[in-house]
Amino acid sequence: MEQFSFESLDITRASNETIAELGEVLWHFTFVHCKEDLAIAEKYRESVDALVDSFNPKQKKWFEEYQKMVTDELWLAEQRRFVCGFRTAMRLALESMK
Repeated sequence: MEQFSFESLDITRASNETIAELGEVLWHFTFVHCKEDLAIAEKYRESVDALVDSFNPKQKKWFEEYQKMVTDELWLAEQRRFVCGFRTAMRLALESMK
C-alpha cells in the first residue's frame, strides 16, 4: 500500500457536499458528552456570560459576531475532518479488498 498523504484528499465543501451532509446526519447518533465535557461547557458558559455582561452594547455586538465566525469556522473544520476520515476509511476498505 502506498504511503498515505492528506494532501491527496480533496476535502473542500463543494466537492464533498454529500459526505458532509452524511456527517451532519450521523453526528447526532455519535456525539456523546462525558462529565468532563459538560463541566468544561458549563465553565465556558459562565465565563462568557460574565464577560458579555461587562460589555457595552457595541462591544456585545462585536463579540457576538466574533462568536458566530468562530462557530462557523469550527463547523467547517468538523465537516472537513469527517470527510477526510470517511475518505480514508473507504480507501482502507477498498485496499483491504484487493
